Amino acid sequence: MKSKKLLAILLSAVLMLGTAVGCSSSAPPASQGGQQESQSQSQEASQPSGETEQQPCTITYYGGWTGADLDKMSALVDEFNKSQDAITVEFTSLQWSEIFTKFLADYQSGASPDVVAMHTFEMGQFVEMGVLNSDEVAAMALNESDYAKTAWDGCMYGGKLYGVPIDINMHALYYNKDLFAKAGIEKAPATKDEFIDAAQKLTLDANGKNAADLSFDANNIKQYGFGFLQNHHGFYQIYGLMNQQGYNPFTADMTSISLDASKTVPAIQFLEDLIYKYHVTPVGEKSPIDDFKAGNAAMIIDGNWQLSGLSEVNFDWDTAEYPQIFDQKAVWGASELLAFPQSKNPDANKQQAARTFVKWLSENSAKWAESGQIPANIKAQEASNKLKGIDAYYAELDYVKFLPAHPKAVELFSSKAPSPILTMAQDACLNNKAPEEIVTQFEKDLNTILSK
Repeated sequence: MKSKKLLAILLSAVLMLGTAVGCSSSAPPASQGGQQESQSQSQEASQPSGETEQQPCTITYYGGWTGADLDKMSALVDEFNKSQDAITVEFTSLQWSEIFTKFLADYQSGASPDVVAMHTFEMGQFVEMGVLNSDEVAAMALNESDYAKTAWDGCMYGGKLYGVPIDINMHALYYNKDLFAKAGIEKAPATKDEFIDAAQKLTLDANGKNAADLSFDANNIKQYGFGFLQNHHGFYQIYGLMNQQGYNPFTADMTSISLDASKTVPAIQFLEDLIYKYHVTPVGEKSPIDDFKAGNAAMIIDGNWQLSGLSEVNFDWDTAEYPQIFDQKAVWGASELLAFPQSKNPDANKQQAARTFVKWLSENSAKWAESGQIPANIKAQEASNKLKGIDAYYAELDYVKFLPAHPKAVELFSSKAPSPILTMAQDACLNNKAPEEIVTQFEKDLNTILSK
């Protein structure tokens, strides 16, 4: 068990986190529920082999979903509660930073939740605090072959499995097929040249001139060819583009970092050029998905969590794999997992109930796919009704790149200012700083945290 001093320091740091991955919309931030009515019944919860008879109990489950995915998770919890009589799950969901703060505060007071969700890169900090119980995961006797390899590996830390993978999320390209047809573009771009060409043709000024035309008015644009989030997701794109060059400087055990400018600068420069050289992306874009839905952006980069919200747009659309801008395919991604917190007052019956619930949720995560998530469980992947647009994300599974579960990930990769990744993204997308200067500052900011 780590010292109280370490726990206090990391509790303070976790306040910085925010919705780091952005797998949820900005809908109202809280939902709590217990055993409610459900439209359908699932298979009865199967008791893990070797377990004793389950005695009635109530367990608590914390997660950080706040958008349409929250509704799906709440429905799954309700379905589990109705599937059997012994276990009642009380589910609480807040913004990720808030749920982690609550989790740690509850742990310190001796009232840990029984199950907590998190992303794989966030896991390391909690392992180092000593607040996650790997023995409970081991007791489930999971089979590695039942899960997507990237998700399974993301739950490993120091040679131990600290969570049960539940889903995988990535960036991909959304595109408006009607606007493509109008511009005479037959397919989604797959290379750098194709992408820039399409983005220019799809960017129109008030006179109908596109961005490749010499008379194009960059100060009077009515339709942009491309959009993307210019917050921490700007860094996520840069991270993917670094990996497209075969370069990933981030490891779970790094104590300092020296960035290769020859790989990092081109990744940053590419995003800057889209905004400031080609004028195909607006400066300071805040909600590309809304721009896409309104027909004001012909292409955007966003996550699979947006799929379920596109059912009512009045144009034809689809998704494609993230374009290969450099030497090889690579794209940023993240995975969510379910972990078992340590308890100062362990209750064997509740621990068994928590394992039963997590096993059920993993096996029934095909329904979680209805929110746009890709289940980490292979059988659930096969059983899921695939949403329109999800195939591009499945195609990326072989080359998705996760950030590491570093003990200081909460500070290194926080979405809240003045975190290194947010400063980097804003310097590139909002301030148009020289990429070389951005790399120097980014390296300095990372090492300041790593040296603490």
